[in-house]
Amino acid sequence: MKKHIIYLSEKMKNNWKSGLTVSLVSLPLSVSLAVASNATPTMGIITAIWAGFFAALFGGSHYNIVGPTGALSGLLASYALLHGAKSLPMLAIVSGIFILIAWRFRLEKYIKHIPEHTVQGFTIGVAITIAATQLGGALGISTPDNIKHQFDKIIYYFTNLDKIDLVTFFVFFIFLTLLFILKKKTPKFPGAITLSPFGILLGFLSVKELIPVHIKTLGEVFTVISPKLAESTTLFFEPYLLVPALGVALVAIIETGISAAVADKATSTIHNPKKEIFGLGLANIASGIFGGIPATAALARTSLNIKSGADHKVSGMINAFCIILISFIFLKYFTYIPISVISAILTFVAYQLVETEYLINASKHNKKELITTILVVIICIYKDTIIGIATGIVIFLIGKYIPKSKSVLFKNSL
Repeated sequence: MKKHIIYLSEKMKNNWKSGLTVSLVSLPLSVSLAVASNATPTMGIITAIWAGFFAALFGGSHYNIVGPTGALSGLLASYALLHGAKSLPMLAIVSGIFILIAWRFRLEKYIKHIPEHTVQGFTIGVAITIAATQLGGALGISTPDNIKHQFDKIIYYFTNLDKIDLVTFFVFFIFLTLLFILKKKTPKFPGAITLSPFGILLGFLSVKELIPVHIKTLGEVFTVISPKLAESTTLFFEPYLLVPALGVALVAIIETGISAAVADKATSTIHNPKKEIFGLGLANIASGIFGGIPATAALARTSLNIKSGADHKVSGMINAFCIILISFIFLKYFTYIPISVISAILTFVAYQLVETEYLINASKHNKKELITTILVVIICIYKDTIIGIATGIVIFLIGKYIPKSKSVLFKNSL
């Protein structure tokens, strides 16, 4: 027992800095990504706390940081538009159950067989969806209540450019530009941490009418933002939950597996895939029970965790506790952050999801793979991510297992 206490205290000593650092990024991103998912900021924070803690405690990776992510925000936003934000916790629970079923039957081992062009197409599709959802916040254009579908909203924005709020767009442009500059100048320190206080100050000056311009803030959109460890969850089951929950589970497993693999490569370690999926399932169920939204591993926060010196999953648990402390002390100030600043952060997150090196290499050396990637992107955006992933896998199997000599059609289609 004494050895365990000494070991745990040693790990806490070695990982408190990384846990604290990640929490400083997790809080603004969790708020931003919850808003992008059509959930409330509080739901995003609850997710970061409970999903992050349970995934770290029961997972098989020492480095993965789990919480709200851009990979899921497009799916969740569409779902919330149809069924309301209050149904997202139940979606998290059902998704977690699906993930545990995958864990029980060791289905995670098949994830590694999904072709790269499909994973890249899915990721790019998610990135475009995230960026598209930020057009309203970036341009300062509000859509009528009768326009629900995201594609219809995009059309509305571009057909109403005369309604652009120039101040809002200017703030968005400046903050987005600064994020790119900071990425180049200080690549190891997230720009969101540096710029969020300036955004909050700008919003505060606007709300208090200390500057001669009005900038819409988070507090104007969500009039009640309070630090909570839990919100009431209505437990129910409807058949319409199954398909989106299956989609969320698949995306969560894929994204978590990719993040863990990248962490392994960066740290020369090997995570336990089965245990990681088990932790992910419990994390989503816990998130839903406490009133949060579906979650998955966040590659950017995981990378920051590693760069900040983490060497054990204790860092993820400390991250969760620090989010609690920071949110209860500083959350009231986040109500002043401008919506346009949140849009800039999320647009930058979307950009970081895209692996430009892959696209360049594919365009030079493998045109067929590039075409398939683009096809998956289009289907993910305009139809459904699950259909997009399935299409990419089917094209891969056709090209691999059906002799080209027997089908000119398939050869040309690839």
